[in-house]
Amino acid sequence: MSCEAVPLSVARVRILELPYSADKVYDYLIPSELLGRVKRGSIVSVSFGGAQRTGVRRSAIVTAVLGSSEYEKLKPILAVADERFSLSEELLGLCDFLRERTFCSTGEAVQTILPGGAYASLFRARRDPVERYYRVACDTSVTRLGAAEKRAAIFIADGERSASELAKEASVSYATLKNMVVKGILSVRECEVIRNPYRGRGKVADSNILSDEQEAARKTLSSLATSNKACAALLYGVTGSGKTRVIKSVIDSVIEGGRSVIVLVPEISLTGQTVDLFCGFFGERVAVIHSSLSDGEKLDTWKRIRAHEVDVVIGTRSAIFAPLDNLGMIVIDEEQEHTYKSDMNPKYHTRDIARYRAAKNNALMLLASATPSLESFYRAKEEIYTLVTLNERYGSAVLPEVKIADLRVDSTKGQITPIGDVLREELSKNLKNNEQSILFVSRRGYNNFISCLKCGEVVTCPNCSVSLTYHREYDGDILKCHYCGYTQTVPEICPKCQSEHMSRKGFGTQLVAEELHALFPEAKILRLDADSTTAKFSHEAILSQFRSHEADILIGTQMVTKGHNFPDVTLVGVINADSALYLDDFRASERTFALLTQVIGRAGRADKPGRAVIQTYSPDNETINLATKQDYTGFYSSAIKLRRQLQFPPFCEFVLLGVHGEDEKEVLELTLKLDTKLREYTSGEYSDLPMYIFGPFEAPIYKVNNVFRMRIIIKCQVTKRMRELIGKLLADFPKASAKAAISVDVNPASL
Repeated sequence: MSCEAVPLSVARVRILELPYSADKVYDYLIPSELLGRVKRGSIVSVSFGGAQRTGVRRSAIVTAVLGSSEYEKLKPILAVADERFSLSEELLGLCDFLRERTFCSTGEAVQTILPGGAYASLFRARRDPVERYYRVACDTSVTRLGAAEKRAAIFIADGERSASELAKEASVSYATLKNMVVKGILSVRECEVIRNPYRGRGKVADSNILSDEQEAARKTLSSLATSNKACAALLYGVTGSGKTRVIKSVIDSVIEGGRSVIVLVPEISLTGQTVDLFCGFFGERVAVIHSSLSDGEKLDTWKRIRAHEVDVVIGTRSAIFAPLDNLGMIVIDEEQEHTYKSDMNPKYHTRDIARYRAAKNNALMLLASATPSLESFYRAKEEIYTLVTLNERYGSAVLPEVKIADLRVDSTKGQITPIGDVLREELSKNLKNNEQSILFVSRRGYNNFISCLKCGEVVTCPNCSVSLTYHREYDGDILKCHYCGYTQTVPEICPKCQSEHMSRKGFGTQLVAEELHALFPEAKILRLDADSTTAKFSHEAILSQFRSHEADILIGTQMVTKGHNFPDVTLVGVINADSALYLDDFRASERTFALLTQVIGRAGRADKPGRAVIQTYSPDNETINLATKQDYTGFYSSAIKLRRQLQFPPFCEFVLLGVHGEDEKEVLELTLKLDTKLREYTSGEYSDLPMYIFGPFEAPIYKVNNVFRMRIIIKCQVTKRMRELIGKLLADFPKASAKAAISVDVNPASL
């Protein structure tokens, strides 16, 4: 009797803990007991790195299931993770996209896609939180029960109650309930608890009545969203024009067609407002994703989405990876914001991921802003995106009247307060009229830095190449580094020359708040910045207080400049409009224009007319003047001409090659080797690639948290051949360590 050979079942995998340079496929045998469970997209545990007995257990993603392998001796797959954390074809393809476009490893891509905490515990025994529900199991004479047992039995009666209800309402301990189950008096069932901190949020929303202009925009966008074709559109509208109303109406069309939607916002501070709005319309079919959620909450949100319990996902950048099936639309609100670009591996731009997912799902990518990025507006002008415009504010609201306050005038009077004469007068008017005001300050803290009046020494962070910021705290004044978190006491003498003449320079949100308390002691003031929002949902608590008119003035950093709708705000003040205007970055004027336009737009969004005061030392600056007029098209026309002349984005792309590490000598040596190899390639094998190479030079902040940073910048077009060159460079320097390592950032948020 002959025996036929049993065909092999082989999984081709990528090991998730390997760096980019070693990221390749490996074959493993699928044991008979795991047949059917191991599929393309499954996450498995394997032995890697030596003989089977000595190999270390690693996680891996299955890229293919095969009937054979070219290798004879294969190690077996050891375990398979929960199927809920396997990746769909779309998300698996997205891993490849991230690896090829951002030069990250497959493991970095998978960790980014999976919910927080899931990756580290894929193969650990996990006990999900459960709620226990009790009901009477048998007829038992009440007289034979103890007092607590009687209360529980009577309270349950013929129904079923949860343990938490019984503990609270019947004053019964969990131990008593457990004992009643042991006695056979009660039966119990367990139900997994899905944590949702936004459950019950939002009121029944008002009807979404559109103006004629909004209705025209809705028709155009709904037609695109329901066309079942991959497409992109830019919804450009002045501040207060009701872009969100239009977006909501388009979402209705998508959901009615049985498809799902992702809505992205740039800041956590905007999430709560957006959630309340959409929960009012869509109820429990909304899920929220952002970094302030706990790992457990993120995990449960992923489960809800995978269980098809969600139609709309709202969140910040990471929500773009939500595992929704049948996506119909992806909305990127305030699309120009730099927060949509990741500064950690994988260094992706959310817009690129949205474009990929829209293409795979034949969906609409909808960008929305009053101040679109020059790149997006250029694509709209070139008809790559469909341009949809809203020119008027919604309802009876009109654009604010803007005053430019020349700070040089105050300086000649010897005034050093951050609140100039013009702004002080307008704030006083608002307080008398019981109207609210918002003040934008570019920095948090009290003073920007401390320096010695005798020798000029600035007190800097020992771990970073930055000055320490002066903060006033409840338990004493401190100096704090905003990059690594280092703190120290405020020195009484100069650490360099021992002089006692130390001076504080500049101002932040704390000092402005103190000045306002002195000027208007009767005013109620709130502060919204990174220092005042460390607690969970603190952003929302502060904004809710202000929206309820529990404060007269809201002071804040960029958190207050965009997306908020406060009906009682009639005045906006910008303390210093020049703070970002003269930064050494080609996007400085674009960002200043956007910031000023957005913050001005917070005023006068209801029936009352709004005003804005822009304090500046450069009252004749073109960018500031165009922002006061809310003239985006004028700004775009001027800026795009300059970009074209200089061949800057959107007419080119940038690749930033970074070298970083804790050993300065190693960093410098690796930088020189990298530069030499790059120039060797560009003068030889890749001489056909047009590009300009700048550097090597130090990063703008050379040292951060004891890590030294060098960079080389390439101005080019990032074609397939250009990516091949970068991949080859990384392969030439495969070893990454704390001493010195290489990173790649394609089209960084700033240079």
